Order: sequence, then C-alpha cells, then structure tokens
Amino acid sequence: MTASMTLSRCAESVASKMKGAAVVISLGLAALVCFFFIDVCAHAETIYVSNAGNNTITRFDSSGNPSVFADGSDGLSTPWGLAFDSSGNLYVANADNNTIRKFDSSGNGTVFANNSSGLSTPFGLAFDSSGNLYVANIGNATIEKFDSSGHGVVFANSNSGLNAPGWLALDKLGNLYVTTANSTIMKFNSSGQGTVFANSGLSAPGCPAFDSNGNLYVPSWSDPVSIVKFDSSGNRSVFAFSSLLQPTGLAFDSSGNLYAAFADSNTIEKFDSSGNGTVFANSGVKYPLGIAIQVPEPATWSLLALSAVAFIGGRRLYSENPLGNT
Repeated sequence: MTASMTLSRCAESVASKMKGAAVVISLGLAALVCFFFIDVCAHAETIYVSNAGNNTITRFDSSGNPSVFADGSDGLSTPWGLAFDSSGNLYVANADNNTIRKFDSSGNGTVFANNSSGLSTPFGLAFDSSGNLYVANIGNATIEKFDSSGHGVVFANSNSGLNAPGWLALDKLGNLYVTTANSTIMKFNSSGQGTVFANSGLSAPGCPAFDSNGNLYVPSWSDPVSIVKFDSSGNRSVFAFSSLLQPTGLAFDSSGNLYAAFADSNTIEKFDSSGNGTVFANSGVKYPLGIAIQVPEPATWSLLALSAVAFIGGRRLYSENPLGNT
C-alpha cells in the first residue's frame, strides 16, 4: 500500500466518525492528523558504535552516513559496551579508565560511575526494565548493578561461576545473559543465581542480542566466523557465516534487522531476518566493538499533532453549528 493510499484511508476512517454540519472539514483535518502520525513514525533509527581504535563513538543514520558523537576529549578511553536508558541517554563503558560515561542526546558527557564504585575494566552494559544498569567487569570477574543514581552493588562474582565476564543482554523476563572468556554463556535470574545456558559451539563469544521472539544471537570469532542463534531452551543453530573478522557487538533494529560489528575488519554488517548480510558501513569506524540503536519515540509529537487538530476542529465545528443541531 502506498503512502498516499494509507493517508487517504486513514483520513476517511477518522472522518467517518465525525458528526455534524461541519463534517465537510473533517476529511482535511483527519488527513492532517494522519500526515503528522505517518511522518513522525517514519523517522529513522540511529545506530551508535563504539570505536576502541580511536576512542570515539560514531553515530550513523539509517543510510550509513557517519558523524562523530563523542571522542577522547569527552572522557572516552577504549570504549566497549553501549546502552541507552529509557530517557535516551547513552551509557559507555570505558575499559582503560574504569568509568561509565553518560551522554545526553547532544553529546554532553558526565561520569556515571568509576573505579571507586568497584569498576574494573568494564566491558558489557545492559539496562533492565526498572532502569537498573548492569556492568560486566572483566578485571575482577564481577557483574555490578547500578540504580539510576549511580549506587552500585555486586550482583554476581566468581563464586557464581563467572570467568572474565564480557558482554551482557537481558531477556523479557529479566534474566541476565553473560558471555565469558571460557566460551560459555551464563544465565542469571533476578536474584543473581546463575546457571550455564550454553558452552558448546562458541569461540570467544561477543555481545549477545535478543530478537523479538526471544531467540538469543551471539557472535563467534572462529571455527568459522559466525553468528550463532539459540532458542529459549538453548538449542543452537547458525544464523549466518561471514568472511569478516572478529565479530563483537550485535543489536537489532525495530524491523528485525541485525547489525554486527566486525572489529578487525573495521566494518558494520547488516543482516536481514534470513541471515543475508550486506555492508552497512566501513568508514567512520576503527576497531568497532559495541552497538546500540536508538529508536525515536513518536508518541509525544503524535499527541501534539492530534491535540492541535482537535482544537482547530473544535473551534471550526462550534462556529459552523452554533445551535448544536445535527
């Protein structure tokens, strides 16, 4: 269905529900409502990539055009994991200076946590639905959990079976998945109790990511280079092979496309749901590691558009039907 057909049908649907002598204006008003709604919803997602090779965060539009979002002057030092909170702030794990930096949408950065909070070579980051930030510390084999104010506690450690935890992902039930240096994926419930989720068919697993159906995807560095897919029971299959080197970060967009960072190939590849890959970007990155995708929130603008049209429509209806006759 074309955009014009969608707009027309939407307008007619809204107009058919409006009554009164001024129904003649409803089609135009409804079209305006739908125009705002469709236009806002069509805004593209933005892809952020951490580059350990030059201490930058690169921001890509949906066409793969890069721009520098933050660099070493903003406190970046071997940036690894990336994660967005519910307010659209970007958090960055800096492995070399043991900090988590928090950036607003304009790129203004502040220190969210540092080594005095227990950080030790932080790698992976992940937010839960309550706004708590989980951090994997490869230096002291811990997972820390931070509330929104930056207060941290140890969520899991080596006594829980952790061995150099690297990357993190949370499923819809709040279970935390952790990749480790011994090519194992650990699964922790919300109380910090851990079990082995998978320990075969992986080589130096990178950042895991969940699709909308709850399947877990994990990059594997060798034997051969691939992206492995696990269902909720831990059954393994190969989603895609690649000729590129050292897959690290993964992230899904809202359309189900999977973006993968290949560090040693300085490339971001984009895979469709069938595992077919194309090069998304190979400029603007240098040893890319983490990926985070920001999805625009259309609700506020849609509400403003609807409110404005409703106000105008109300004034027009009042003036054309002063006696309230129908």
